[in-house]
Amino acid sequence: MAEVEAQVRAGEQAAESRRSALAAAEQRNREVVDAEGRAGNQGLLALMRERAAAAKSTSEAAAQTHTFGDALAGVLDSPDQQQAEKNYQRDQARANLDLFFRMTKLSPEKIEQYLDLELYNKRRDSDRMAALLRGSMSVADALSQRDEDRRQQESRRREILGPEGTAFLDGVADGMRNDAAKQLLGAIQQNMGGAPLTDEQSGKLQGLIKSEIVTAMPLDDTDLFRPLDEWTQIVDAHQQNVVRGAAEFLTPAQMETLKGLVALNLEQMQVQRAQRAKALGIKNGAQN
Repeated sequence: MAEVEAQVRAGEQAAESRRSALAAAEQRNREVVDAEGRAGNQGLLALMRERAAAAKSTSEAAAQTHTFGDALAGVLDSPDQQQAEKNYQRDQARANLDLFFRMTKLSPEKIEQYLDLELYNKRRDSDRMAALLRGSMSVADALSQRDEDRRQQESRRREILGPEGTAFLDGVADGMRNDAAKQLLGAIQQNMGGAPLTDEQSGKLQGLIKSEIVTAMPLDDTDLFRPLDEWTQIVDAHQQNVVRGAAEFLTPAQMETLKGLVALNLEQMQVQRAQRAKALGIKNGAQN
């Protein structure tokens, strides 16, 4: 970054002087053109020579003005710069996963393989999102690619971790899903008023939320490119599965509260979806 900033400062100074030269050359070129119109045939040859010289000066000045931008782009797009970025991401991933690596007792070789997989996954996600934003990949192809990537990544991850490491990772992931479901359950319980959930009801409802909302509905940014109606149908289908399952053990009063909360949650998710789509520059929240 220091190198780039230094080039920017130097380039800005050079570009300013070149812009002045370009403006002067363009003004001289316009003057020559005006003189041609007034001179008619007399002295035309001399004016043509002068015009050619002015045009050459203009072209050279313009070319020099673009030189800095091209040089800076070359620095940012150079293999060295890209490798530096990869090294930075690898170091960050290694630091974030340090405790996980120690708990799973992976060998140095396996750690490098796991880092390779994680960085590859991020690259695939980034490339897919870029293709969607450019319009060079259809939503259907992107969704199919994402789902296949997930299957391959999960298989490769388990292969690297081995049975013990996989069991540890599954335990951590399951604990995180339980925590997320418990948080949603807490919000429901707070709104039950005079008909609070019993411990038995809470346990059953948390299980439904975990299986239908937390586990079975892993929407990501790729899903933002779905049409709004399609996205809403997916979310609503999982929510209604919770409602139908809860009808077997909740009272009528509790069911009315739950239905109202589910409807409100859907509205909030639609707002969050729109905000995320806007932040990513997705027009109308979806592209075909």
